[in-house]
Amino acid sequence: MSTCRRVAQPRAAAQSHIVRPSFETRTMRFLTYAESADWCSRRGYPTRQREGYIVGPEPDIQALEFPRVEFALPTDSGRKVWLARFLYGLVDPSPELLIWIGDWAVWPSGQHMPLFARFRQAFDEHRPLIDAPGHLIAPDEMEDGVSILTMSLFFFWDCHVLTASGRDVVFVSHDEFGWFASRDVAAAGSVGQRLKDALGEDSSSTAV
Repeated sequence: MSTCRRVAQPRAAAQSHIVRPSFETRTMRFLTYAESADWCSRRGYPTRQREGYIVGPEPDIQALEFPRVEFALPTDSGRKVWLARFLYGLVDPSPELLIWIGDWAVWPSGQHMPLFARFRQAFDEHRPLIDAPGHLIAPDEMEDGVSILTMSLFFFWDCHVLTASGRDVVFVSHDEFGWFASRDVAAAGSVGQRLKDALGEDSSSTAV
């Protein structure tokens, strides 16, 4: 009398539904100094080559008569995370934002470059920051943009967040202050009040 034995099926077939992450779904682009300056020029933002600066240009928003709201940066880490999200929420992300990093080596002991390098490598970007300091952020990459701004605050870096409309700019400095500037006087005034409510007396409105 013969017996039938069940033949085990390969387990690999049962795992065929697993979706692997792909860099093809990532849209963040990284720009050189020249490409960042060109992006700014086409949107009405001037740039300048700082005297004694050995790398490329930087945004020169102070050359424009933007109403500006200045504020002091918090020292608490949790407040910095909150502030990064708050500032990012002040600008229109459509159709894209440019986050331009500058002066990232002023306080070397206060930064950890491998952390930021690994972040960029997640988007298949392997050039050093000095070769591609610009980050073009799509509207659906808000969390990534907030992450860049948060690391800039933690590491005491200069960082500009520029809107594609050419209207609004956020800046944080290695000297522990920041500002929001806008071609729209009403927008600057509204943001000034919101910052004062959130940060207390550490904000002030300045017409430039």
